[in-house]
Amino acid sequence: MPHAEIFALLEACGHVNDGVESARSAMDDITIATSNEHQQVLDLLDIYKSEDGASKLFKDYLIDSDITAYVTLEPCCHVGQTPPCALSLVAAGIKRVVVGFRDPNPRVDGGGLKALQDSGVDVLVLSSAAQKDSDSNAEEIAAANECANLVEHFVKRISPREEPIGNLDELINGKKRRALRAFAGRQKTDGTIHEVHWPRDFSISDEDKKDSEFGERVNLDVKFLERVDNMLWDHEIILLRLNNVVHKKKGAKLLSERIANELNAHVAQVLGHTALLYRPGFNPVLDLDELASKDDGNE
Repeated sequence: MPHAEIFALLEACGHVNDGVESARSAMDDITIATSNEHQQVLDLLDIYKSEDGASKLFKDYLIDSDITAYVTLEPCCHVGQTPPCALSLVAAGIKRVVVGFRDPNPRVDGGGLKALQDSGVDVLVLSSAAQKDSDSNAEEIAAANECANLVEHFVKRISPREEPIGNLDELINGKKRRALRAFAGRQKTDGTIHEVHWPRDFSISDEDKKDSEFGERVNLDVKFLERVDNMLWDHEIILLRLNNVVHKKKGAKLLSERIANELNAHVAQVLGHTALLYRPGFNPVLDLDELASKDDGNE
């Protein structure tokens, strides 16, 4: 699958109307408006994968424009099923590339930057600039940190665990669930529990919110799922506040279970329109057995 900058180029060069929706269509294999639009994306990707595909799609399309490309991760420089992203940017005529984070993958690791620079492209790497206080401003440092966080969470998602966690709903018994609830209760008292709010959406009617089954039907926003996923990686146990989408406990239960299923997490508790979610980190911080033992001893 081509990386994000390729879909941005497809939009910039006029091949698609919306690069983001085209990427979602290609990843999920779903239609984005009509079957014709979906097929158009697949046809473009077939061209891109063909011999000299980058030139066929992008050659000099943007050569007369002073365009800067902003990318989270260093563009790749190796040939796989698709051409290197770095050379695709060069083919299109991009003049400047701002990179949020240098790719630590040994197959890249500066190779994409060099390919761009060797072709005369002006390159700025924020993660390097942020280390030099005299050359960086607050916005650059904030952007560099955000890109580093995005990459860190992405790597966790795609990296296999040394010990797979399995199905948490099967592994967490009542005793461990009570321990998680007690731990979260202490965090609430201390004001340290981490919360994620479902964003306010004015297209959701009050009737929908009162409908107990709406939690099963409402669309799961990708950005919301990503935020919950990141919070689980960072904190392992979080509180979801779902009052902007459901007003019934059953609706909150249905919705939180869908979210947990998407993220391989466990719903430890549902109270009103809030839900407690748990998932061990890549290197787990909470020891559930120890927590359960302590709480059992305090009973």
